[in-house]
Amino acid sequence: MIELRSPLKIERDPRGGWQLVLWAGNAFDYTTPFRAILGDIATALGQVRQDDLRLPAYEDHEDFVEGTLRFGDKWLRIYYEHALGYLALISDSESTLRDAAGRIQANIQRNY
Repeated sequence: MIELRSPLKIERDPRGGWQLVLWAGNAFDYTTPFRAILGDIATALGQVRQDDLRLPAYEDHEDFVEGTLRFGDKWLRIYYEHALGYLALISDSESTLRDAAGRIQANIQRNY
């Protein structure tokens, strides 16, 4: 189950395209399990964690982490940061993110 602190939100990405924002932790809480959440998201999207989720090697107190996640035949960009407690899936296509959000929604546990 993916625990969130607010509803899923799709908004314009300041760097271009669209982002699906998931507020999953509190600011500077390094115990927020972003990597586990991304694994759960991969599963919710029908992907294989080991093959379709690409993140850099884990580092203690990591922040501002970027990676990719396959969604069907497309790759979503990933960004998460502990400083603000959120994770974003990023795409040039708003409709792709709406499809992803619909699939993820069934696996959300609300904590708001």
